[in-house]
Amino acid sequence: MPKKFYQRKRLWFPLLLIAPFAALLIYLVLDPLPHFRKSVNYLLLHFGGIEEHYVRAGRTGLHYYEGGREHPQTVILLHGFGGTAQFTWMRLLPPLAKRFHVIAPDMLASNFLRLNPATYSVDQEVAMTLKLMDRLQIERTSLVGLSVGGWVSLIIALEHPEKVDKLVLIESAGLRTEIPELARLTLTDRPTARRFLQLLFYNPPPLPGFVLDELIRSSTRIKSIYEAVFMGFIQNSKNRLLDDRVGEIRQPTLVIHGREDKVIPLEVGERLHRLIPQSEMIILEESGHAPVWDQPDQLKKAILDFLSAPEPPESQPQ
Repeated sequence: MPKKFYQRKRLWFPLLLIAPFAALLIYLVLDPLPHFRKSVNYLLLHFGGIEEHYVRAGRTGLHYYEGGREHPQTVILLHGFGGTAQFTWMRLLPPLAKRFHVIAPDMLASNFLRLNPATYSVDQEVAMTLKLMDRLQIERTSLVGLSVGGWVSLIIALEHPEKVDKLVLIESAGLRTEIPELARLTLTDRPTARRFLQLLFYNPPPLPGFVLDELIRSSTRIKSIYEAVFMGFIQNSKNRLLDDRVGEIRQPTLVIHGREDKVIPLEVGERLHRLIPQSEMIILEESGHAPVWDQPDQLKKAILDFLSAPEPPESQPQ
C-alpha cells in the first residue's frame, strides 16, 4: 500500500523549505513596488531602529524617516530629483543613526503628480526643508545632500548659515552643466529600462524582468508629467544656480563624486571643490550617480568620518 503524501518525508521536508520563498515570490510579483517598500520599512524599523513619520506643516503633509533621537547632533539627508528617502538612504540610515540623530524626508519631487510645472523650483524644496526643521524644532543640523538635495543644502547653508553645521555634497547639482541623457530617456521596453539603470548606476542592480516591467509601466504613466515638471524645474530654478556664490560657503564641506557619474559629471564636483574655501573632496572609483548603491561602504565611511571629526573653531557660522 503506497504511503500518504504527508508521510513521504523526502517530499515533505523540501516543501517546507521552498514554501516560504514561493509565498514571498508570489507576494512580490502581484504588486512588486508597494510590497518592496513595505518590506524595507519593516527591516528599517526592526533591525535599524528607523521609524517612519508624517507631520502636518500648514496645509502640507511631510513624510520622513528618523532614527538615533538619543544623539545630540542632527543630520538631515536630502535625496535627489525623482528619488525617495527610503530608496536613496535605506543603506545609510541605520549606521548613521548609531552616531547621530538622523532625519531623511521625502522631497517634494518624490511625487511628481502633486507638482505644478509652472511654479515648482529648488526654492520650494528649500522651503520644505526649512519648514520640516521648524516643525521638528531643529535649530542646527548638518546637511547631506545628493544631487538636487545638494543644491538645496548649498542654498540653506548660504542663506541660513546659523542653521548648518557641516555640508556633505554627493554628486551635487547647483552649478551650470548640461541636461543629462537620463532626463530625456523614455522607458518603452526592457532595453531602455536597462539603459536608464546604466546611466544611474556604475553597477546596475540585476533586477528581474517583472520589476523592469513595473518600472516601464510607472514611467509610461508619468512620462508627460515628469517631462513637464523636470523642464519646469530647470526653467524656474535657473536664477538659483550658484556658480558665483558657493565661494561664500563657510561651513566645513565634503564633496563626494563618482568618477563615472553620467548624470552630473565629475567636472562639476571638482568645480565645487575648487570654489568652496577649504573644502575636502573624495572621488569614488567605479561609482556613478548612485554611490549609495555603487560604493556603499566607502560612502558610509567618508560621511561618518567627516561628520564625526571636530569642527574647526574658525569655520563655525556666526
